[in-house]
Amino acid sequence: MKASRFATLLVFAAALALLVTVWLQYRRDPFSEILISDALSYHRWAERIVENGLSSEPVFHQAPLFPLWLAAIYRVSPAGSPPTLAILVQILLTSAAIALIVPLGREFLGSTRAGVIGAVLVLLHGPFVFHGVKLLYLPLALVGQAAAFVALGQARERPGPFGATIAGALLGLSVLVRTEMLLALPVFFLALATSRPRGPQRFVPAAACLVACGLVIAPATLHNARHGDLVLVASSGGENLFIGNQRGAKGDYSPIDPRAGDIFSERILATLLAEQEEGHSLRPSEVSAHWRAKAVREIAADPVGWLALEVRKLSRVVHPGDPTDGYSFPLERDLYLSALHLLPLPAWTLLAAGVIGIGLALRDRREQTWPLIAWVVIQFLTLLVFFVNTRLRLPLLYGLAPFAGVALEEGWNRWRSGKGRAQIGVLAVTLGVLTVGGAWLTAATPRDRIRLAAVLSSQGRLDESLAVLTPVLSGPQPYGLALDQAGWVHHKRGDLGEATARYRAALAAELPAARAVQTRTRLAMVLEKQGRLEESGEQHDLAVASAEATAGTLYERGLFRLRRGDLTGAARDLRAASELDPRWPAPRQALERLGDSD
Repeated sequence: MKASRFATLLVFAAALALLVTVWLQYRRDPFSEILISDALSYHRWAERIVENGLSSEPVFHQAPLFPLWLAAIYRVSPAGSPPTLAILVQILLTSAAIALIVPLGREFLGSTRAGVIGAVLVLLHGPFVFHGVKLLYLPLALVGQAAAFVALGQARERPGPFGATIAGALLGLSVLVRTEMLLALPVFFLALATSRPRGPQRFVPAAACLVACGLVIAPATLHNARHGDLVLVASSGGENLFIGNQRGAKGDYSPIDPRAGDIFSERILATLLAEQEEGHSLRPSEVSAHWRAKAVREIAADPVGWLALEVRKLSRVVHPGDPTDGYSFPLERDLYLSALHLLPLPAWTLLAAGVIGIGLALRDRREQTWPLIAWVVIQFLTLLVFFVNTRLRLPLLYGLAPFAGVALEEGWNRWRSGKGRAQIGVLAVTLGVLTVGGAWLTAATPRDRIRLAAVLSSQGRLDESLAVLTPVLSGPQPYGLALDQAGWVHHKRGDLGEATARYRAALAAELPAARAVQTRTRLAMVLEKQGRLEESGEQHDLAVASAEATAGTLYERGLFRLRRGDLTGAARDLRAASELDPRWPAPRQALERLGDSD
């Protein structure tokens, strides 16, 4: 026990030192100063809780513990740009999560050494450290899940209601970070119920675990009930099921509507579209049920296509590199975070060694280790049921880490004993090839570069933005999104002729419909600055006529008409923009100014 604690502390210290090193470099990274996607959504959610309290929050759309955690940090140290204290807490949580692999190995695999090896493998897989310096729920989720399973292992060793209560409470906390952990509740119940000889007392620890988990979750359920709906934790399950299984999906995150840009717009649009289709107002649980039923209909309408989609999801699960739809590990590593080059282990190695370790555990330690295997299965099925990106895959790799440690430990022991050296040699060479090949295949995609270029341009780092785009723009085939982004950078620099050319080239290439609308509006703005008013009006009209037109599209044409003296047309556009997005004050304020001028 003392050796295990010492090893855990040693791993924690090593992980902390490495994460701090990466964080010191991260301060040069543009993503350290600007939050995007889910990170921005959680940040705004936490700020709203700090400002208005929890009672004003509607029914939870996402699991609430991470924004509540952030809000508590922001009360101590108001969020800046970047939110430094929150990131430092993330670093501590990530270090603790990596260290907890050591007791996981001891509790479920009977080997502290396997836990240490598994922790080292996780530390060498750069995306764990990379996401540890982002403002995302992953560190809190991993700590909660790992701590719950460690407590479960200890409760099985020393049967009784106290340890089971701790395990249940920790599981409840992990559910409040990631709702899918509810699937682990039957695992905990069965593991505790079978840890004692048959008799009337055998279910007492299991019942204590169940009650403790329910009590921890209860405040979220009561909050939702007070706000008009009986939702256990969060109401986003139906929407996420549809997102991951709609026809045309590719296995990653595909928005429920092109206008969705973050968690909150996703929730609003999901409700709006569901109510339009149902013809009446819906509670959040009914919105979720609507999208869940729609997902089932999508699958039933094209089962062969859905099976092909599942294969694409599986290919993303076993992708050697970074199947991301947000941040780019390889691109940020190459440009800003050179310390991550010390962490070259690809997902292939963890996946292969972990699967081998599960086979060994099922052969030698099935009764002891099955709850941990069940955790891995839950993570795997969650990916296949919904969708796959890097940060959603990391809990699966994390759960596989102790098993990967067992596989390497077993291989080393056999090699030393002289048993099966030929087979061990072949396995070692295979893992080596997977490691080298996977690291080589971990490369940035054009979309990664476009996303980073957009962030750089938003910070006024225009030359850097164009430099990031250069490898994409110099390719043999035009890439519409890159051309569009380059047009926007030249637009901001005042290179109007170059911006016009890039925008037109982007429209001639293949652009997503929603992005094409935005590009036409931007092209119209550039043409207006060049005095080409008739062409500008034509582009505004084409943008507004699109089915993907947004409130912003109407707003910009309204301002264009206002500048041209068409007060009636301007008022009509601004009024339509305000009706399309009532939360956005700009169209309403422009209408008020227009009324004052009249």
